[in-house]
Amino acid sequence: MKARRQHSGSRRLSNLDKARAAWGAEPPEWVLRLAEACDAHGVRGTAAKLKASPALLSLAINHKHHSGYGFVEQRTRAMLMVEILECPALGLISAVQCRDEQKKPFTSVNPLAVAVYRACRNGCRHYLQKEKNHAA
Repeated sequence: MKARRQHSGSRRLSNLDKARAAWGAEPPEWVLRLAEACDAHGVRGTAAKLKASPALLSLAINHKHHSGYGFVEQRTRAMLMVEILECPALGLISAVQCRDEQKKPFTSVNPLAVAVYRACRNGCRHYLQKEKNHAA
């Protein structure tokens, strides 16, 4: 069985430190958010949330990806930099959850689902869909 190497006195750099070192004084905001998420939840955990490989995230943080960063940037913005909205029925939710709730059909099984459905359609400023005109 192999003995583990002891790192005497050396401190591992955080992903945020790596991003700043690799990207320069002003890294893009999405890189900073990605590095912070990797520090908080680990590279593997963040990769699972973004549905991307840990290696790709590491390459992006270290500014060593041989191709563009569009995919990682888009995933980071969509999953880690979400807009928070005030829902009349649910309280603070993400804009993605708000849109998902709006798409759901009416159901009378769950009282909370009824409240959300009615709140969406009774003057919520975040409601995106327009009711169809059935009078025509």
